[in-house]
Amino acid sequence: MSPGRRLHRPLSDEQKADQNLQFMLSLYRSAAGPGGRPKQHRKFGSNTLRLLRPSVSSVHYLPASRDHRYTFSVRYHLDVLPSEQLIRASFVHLRASSSAGLPPPRCRARVTWPGEESLVTTMEPHQRWTEADVGARVLRDGGRLLTLTAQYLCTEQGRAEGGESPFRWWGNKLRGEPHLEAPSLLLYLEEERDGMDWMMGQLSGAKGGGDLIRRLSRWHPFLRRRRSSESSPPDPPPTPAPASVIADISNAVKRKSGTPKNRCKLHSFRLSFDELDLGHYIAPPVYNPRFCQGDCPRVLTYDYHSPNHAIIQTIINELGVGDVPPPSCVPYKYMPMSVLVLHKKKVEYKELEDMVAESCTCR
Repeated sequence: MSPGRRLHRPLSDEQKADQNLQFMLSLYRSAAGPGGRPKQHRKFGSNTLRLLRPSVSSVHYLPASRDHRYTFSVRYHLDVLPSEQLIRASFVHLRASSSAGLPPPRCRARVTWPGEESLVTTMEPHQRWTEADVGARVLRDGGRLLTLTAQYLCTEQGRAEGGESPFRWWGNKLRGEPHLEAPSLLLYLEEERDGMDWMMGQLSGAKGGGDLIRRLSRWHPFLRRRRSSESSPPDPPPTPAPASVIADISNAVKRKSGTPKNRCKLHSFRLSFDELDLGHYIAPPVYNPRFCQGDCPRVLTYDYHSPNHAIIQTIINELGVGDVPPPSCVPYKYMPMSVLVLHKKKVEYKELEDMVAESCTCR
């Protein structure tokens, strides 16, 4: 499959076994198509989803003849920034990757806070994970640390031929190695900052971020052309046009109104997040922001959606009055992009606005 069709970059064996990452990838697949384009704007009701692994976790595992019991003691650092609003929160109960290919049991989860009633959830045999909404409790707690206990009772659903219990064999074989992982906490957040501010913060924090443009210019020729043109001396100001041109401006524009060979249009510009020193970006595998380049026609047709100011600027440029440049070829519309970012203790989904140019205009 080509990089343009893959939804995420190739994963290491460790990442493939990471059920937290696999859960977030499943959310990403439901929300974004190739290139990170959201299938539905704000599908989750917020622009950021952050999956937190517990900072502290201990487990007590007690296998039995038909039932297996697990008790996890976990603590989470909520990690909510001042610019973020917490919309809701969920517990995510996860099966361990080692359970693949073995008969999955039904697990009943009971999550308890000190001094509160417990929250009970069931994970069916066909489910690799399940969510339980705990937003009201997390919002009411309001602190930076959340400590709780998660108890699981897992029961086998059948026996192999001859009456032998596959789950009993499994439990004996994996004694002391639970087939469940510690639950994670999923935060639904509304990021109030501009998405590009967040992206620029990521770039400035990347290794060697100050040399980013210099390094990119070695790979992409159009950047070299642009930088060389910026460093060249400016052209001399145009000679004022004779008065006769002013009198005959309508005919002059019509005579020159043919479509330029290098017309203003949208161009692709693909690069990987590795090239941006953002190797912790899992999806999409390739970023194509696209850009607008080319000459604007002397008669701006309706499909360019140019403002009246650009039309007047074109006429003034044709007349050579003063030092007024022609209109520039710039993006007209943008579309958002969804990204999936992997950190040490968290996996984050973000829907970033205005990340990909969708059409061009002259203004």
